[in-house]
Amino acid sequence: MNLKLTCLALGLLCGLPAFADTVTNAPAADPDTIIISTAHPLPVKEKKLRQAVFDRCQEMLNAPAGKFGAHPSAAVFPGPVAPGTPRISKTITLSHVPPSDAMLRLISPLDFSDPFAPTMYSTGLYAAPGEVIAVDVPAELAGKLQVKIGCHEDNLNEWVAATEAWRRLPLLVNDTALKTTHTLASNPFGGLIYITCPTKEAAWTADITISNAVMSPQYVLGRTTDKEWEKMLADSGAPWGEMGSSKIIIMLPTAVLKKIHDPARRMELWNNVIGAEMDLAQLPMPFYRAQRLVTDVHIGGGFMHSGYPIMVHHCPELGMSTEDFISNPEQFAAPANGGPNWGFFHEIGHNMQNQDWVFDGTTEVTVNLFSLYCFDKIAAGRDNAHPGVSNAGTQKMLAKYFSKKADFKKWQSDPFLALTTFRLIQNDFGWDLYKRTFVRYHALSDAERPKDDQQKRDLFVRYLSETAGRNFAPYFETWGISLSRDLRQELKKYPDWMPYNFPPKKI
Repeated sequence: MNLKLTCLALGLLCGLPAFADTVTNAPAADPDTIIISTAHPLPVKEKKLRQAVFDRCQEMLNAPAGKFGAHPSAAVFPGPVAPGTPRISKTITLSHVPPSDAMLRLISPLDFSDPFAPTMYSTGLYAAPGEVIAVDVPAELAGKLQVKIGCHEDNLNEWVAATEAWRRLPLLVNDTALKTTHTLASNPFGGLIYITCPTKEAAWTADITISNAVMSPQYVLGRTTDKEWEKMLADSGAPWGEMGSSKIIIMLPTAVLKKIHDPARRMELWNNVIGAEMDLAQLPMPFYRAQRLVTDVHIGGGFMHSGYPIMVHHCPELGMSTEDFISNPEQFAAPANGGPNWGFFHEIGHNMQNQDWVFDGTTEVTVNLFSLYCFDKIAAGRDNAHPGVSNAGTQKMLAKYFSKKADFKKWQSDPFLALTTFRLIQNDFGWDLYKRTFVRYHALSDAERPKDDQQKRDLFVRYLSETAGRNFAPYFETWGISLSRDLRQELKKYPDWMPYNFPPKKI
């Protein structure tokens, strides 16, 4: 997933440590019986065993339904189905609507959101580890859909996780094509059941029946009553469930969901966060699909990373506690100091970043405009939002950077220094300038989109200047950000803009 390559710095941006391979005790050496957990991870030095486990996971997940039973590690993560839980058959009415041509133009540049990954449709069902489920679809949909079992998609044999001791098995999710009207599927590790459909597939509405599954808690804002929610929580033996809305769907352990007795309030707060992020990006609501978010004991890299779904570490043993924030978003209003609320705003912001205005060195920079916007609009101010935007820290960064000749490479290597460039504009012009600038990108055709980094820089400064009626070229060049000669000449028709006392003078 290309988004992972751009979100690596989040652990540093959130002030979190890197987690090295510090384990000395190796688990049992049989891939079929190995149990990997936070207490007994699989160390990096066990290279042959790790490869054997990875290969066995691939084999098991790609095998015909029922060939493999439950893997013992499933009892630790994602977790077991409670003994005595009934297996049920359920018919669900699902509808798919592809994005309109206008929406496709908006979502195509949102690379970090994995915008064309197959859309996941929740079923409110869970597949027990190793047990075979049956999926029945109408004839007209045969060959067009898949059934996905599991939501913990990150492959731990790549990216940062490949250099860390594994705290769970490296692969947990499988997808089975629904080639005929009746399909059998299973997963030795179990998982929430989804029907997936290619994003651009033609519209359809259908009744789909899933058999021999376990009911899992599924709260849908505006549809599920409090009484229905409490009954789901009391009756379900599934280890995972969901709460969601038209804007965001969150996958959490049932043990966490059982603590939530006001799900409507919680989802309305989450809707407010998504609404704020999309407001800054000037993306329309309703969007073509809800954002998705899931917690995991071990993800590919960072404290969290963007995508579909957004992946979030929850491993209290290593100082990463996030499920309390997710289940109680009222905590977002508290001072963050670079904590989980900053991280959530940041990762959702990645999903909103338009690649046409993200030039080299600004992936982990402009994303934090979304963090700041959320603090301003959701948390009523950015005091203690993050050490990197504190007054003292900002003054120190500016003084150090401008004590020498501006250096674009140094600027690119320091996300909070670079963020200051954009913050000083927002200080003078407010958020509206960014909104009016961002919305201009929505009208770009494929032929008009910038083709290289120089074009990206030029177009961003052009749109910013034209929108404000001020010449921002001298300001960006003072930072060491090079612009083309043609653009510099063209923008001279506007009065120059510089922040007061910039570059800062010593007091």
